[in-house]
Amino acid sequence: MTNAQKEKILRNQRSQADMPLNSLGQYAAALLNVVAEGVEAEAEAYNLKPLEFALLRLFLTEEEWTPTELAEVLPVEVSAISRMVTKLVDRGMLYRRRPRSDRRIVLLKLTEEGTAFILEIHRRVHAYEDSLFQGIPEEEKEDFLSTIRKILDNYASITE
Repeated sequence: MTNAQKEKILRNQRSQADMPLNSLGQYAAALLNVVAEGVEAEAEAYNLKPLEFALLRLFLTEEEWTPTELAEVLPVEVSAISRMVTKLVDRGMLYRRRPRSDRRIVLLKLTEEGTAFILEIHRRVHAYEDSLFQGIPEEEKEDFLSTIRKILDNYASITE
């Protein structure tokens, strides 16, 4: 992350901290902005768009994906996934393979270079996120994350 990117994030964090927040939506939006700026800065430092980073990061949870599966998880159409995949294949981050059992299916997997690349960016993003928790006792951090999980569970119950 460049010094200019760090300064932009710090300015935004200060402005977010000074903003009077009085609703869950406002707090969530402010937190999302602060986290997203750090992720964007790290991704851009490696010439990746945030959505490309999100796509590559999914391969840390599952070894292989189809473009359709990626489109079900990411907020974009399969055609946009296909364009991103082509770009990432051309950069040597992903490779495609077709199983012999069904040649119509395209399976995607990280290359060795892609794995090293995404692990490094993931490590840097994790360090940034840790810096956001600086000065917060571990118990408060766990309580905060537990509360978020409960909110997400409530949302899942509401939307079922």
